[in-house]
Amino acid sequence: MPDNEKIRELSAKITDGVKKTFEGDNFKKYLNSVSLFHDYSMRNTMLVLMQRENVTHVAGYQSWKKLNRFVKRGEKGISIIAPTTVTVKKEKSIYDDYGNEKFTAAGNPVTEQVKETCINFTVAHVYDISQTDGEPLPEICRELQGDVDNYEKIFNALKSISPYKVVFERIENDTKGYCSFENKKIALNLGMSEEQIIKTLIHEFAHAVLHKASDKSQEQKEIEAESVAYIVSDFLGLETSGYSFDYIADWSRDMQLGELQQILDNIQSSANEIIHLLQEEMKSLEKVQDQLIGETENLQNRLKQAAEKSIELKNEKGLDLFEKSHIQ
Repeated sequence: MPDNEKIRELSAKITDGVKKTFEGDNFKKYLNSVSLFHDYSMRNTMLVLMQRENVTHVAGYQSWKKLNRFVKRGEKGISIIAPTTVTVKKEKSIYDDYGNEKFTAAGNPVTEQVKETCINFTVAHVYDISQTDGEPLPEICRELQGDVDNYEKIFNALKSISPYKVVFERIENDTKGYCSFENKKIALNLGMSEEQIIKTLIHEFAHAVLHKASDKSQEQKEIEAESVAYIVSDFLGLETSGYSFDYIADWSRDMQLGELQQILDNIQSSANEIIHLLQEEMKSLEKVQDQLIGETENLQNRLKQAAEKSIELKNEKGLDLFEKSHIQ
């Protein structure tokens, strides 16, 4: 069982790392870029997809300029329905303290001019990032690229203790993996590095263990899963802080650090339990491997002995034939 103090230290390290990420220029630039991309209604989403397939980042002409990207010459805008605010002036009757309408001596209603804001809808145009040129978008959570010592053993151990089957498939939109409670499946994206595969598998494993039938917010679920992934990865000797701290910061950006610390306190026992299960499974796999090596060595020795015996018998047989021929 791993040292609980070590896990507490790693939890504190997450908080410090996320705080530094919050304060970093790259994260601020990232948040500024995120604010320029709107969440479109279902109707507008369908309109966009009908006009252009495989869109990724969609924004208006001016928003792209703020990101130092510019719409390519000749590109056709994607039409959406956009709300616009219109201010109109209206004459409004004035009432006394008793709710009675006031009138002039001539019998005309007493009015005042007021401004009212109305919402109208108009056609606007947006552009996908593929229709623009310029500076790359600020990014966080750069994909892990390294190899992992004992990758096969670690992957097989995680796969064995996983409550759900683990599969590889092609996943769109830069998603690294997902956990399907309905299908009891953990899916990992094809083509990732060994580091990213192991880290993502632990992340989705944590979802499977912690969040079935959970009513926690999506933010809390993602923070918990990635925090567990960071702690367990550290136990395995993987350095994922650059990815994990950015990921947790992105999901906790609307939280106070105190709220984040509460969530981290709650996941320590879960991380400890996963590490314990992983340790036991890796020991079992080592025993099986040692047994197979022993059986292989034993088989090789027996084959060697049999070959030596066969050569010895051939030599004896050849000697007998030689002696017989000379006696005759």
